[in-house]
Amino acid sequence: MIEVNKASVRMDDRKLFAGLSLSVGEGQMVCVTGGSGCGKTTLLRAVLGFVPLSEGHISIYGELLTPSSAVEFRKQMSYLPQELAFPVESVREMVALPFGLKANRNLLFSKDRLMEEWGRLGLDTGLYDKKVTEISGGQRQRIALSVCGLLRKPIFIADEPTSALDEHSAALVAGYIRDMASRGCAALLVSHDTAFAEACDRRITMGDTYHDRGL
Repeated sequence: MIEVNKASVRMDDRKLFAGLSLSVGEGQMVCVTGGSGCGKTTLLRAVLGFVPLSEGHISIYGELLTPSSAVEFRKQMSYLPQELAFPVESVREMVALPFGLKANRNLLFSKDRLMEEWGRLGLDTGLYDKKVTEISGGQRQRIALSVCGLLRKPIFIADEPTSALDEHSAALVAGYIRDMASRGCAALLVSHDTAFAEACDRRITMGDTYHDRGL
């Protein structure tokens, strides 16, 4: 589904990464790790079509990712960023927000289905009536993930999906994303969490050289 071929990105005359190749197939969880500043988040943004490559190319479903094709490809993706900020006051508004986007207007929001997703992520149903400011960062992270699961997109991209979580909640998240992959979703993930990375099918370590461990 996703093919990154000899990709390089430079910003302000600084090389973030160069010569990076990876692939994520249907039903796979691929985790990208590496030190701060090596370009992990930039890689995700490049796959989303928000950051242009200096060299190399990215293909989705065998088609070249370009500024014009990126708009259509993003309709097939759900994205969980590390920094979560929502222009709403309540959790109920937060979970409904993606369903109001043009790309998702053919999808129906279901509170009952959402509550099923919450149960799998260890979230209390009472959070639905809370204000966003009343819930923790970890709860906000899992709620946002549950919406990604509800959208049922074929490609899932996440930046540090367990960063605000304890060990138990992180394990629930890893299992949840594994279930998404088992339904055919291709998951490209960035994480510093060693246990989470070990739960993935492949682990790509970014740096001066690249190490690809897994399938």
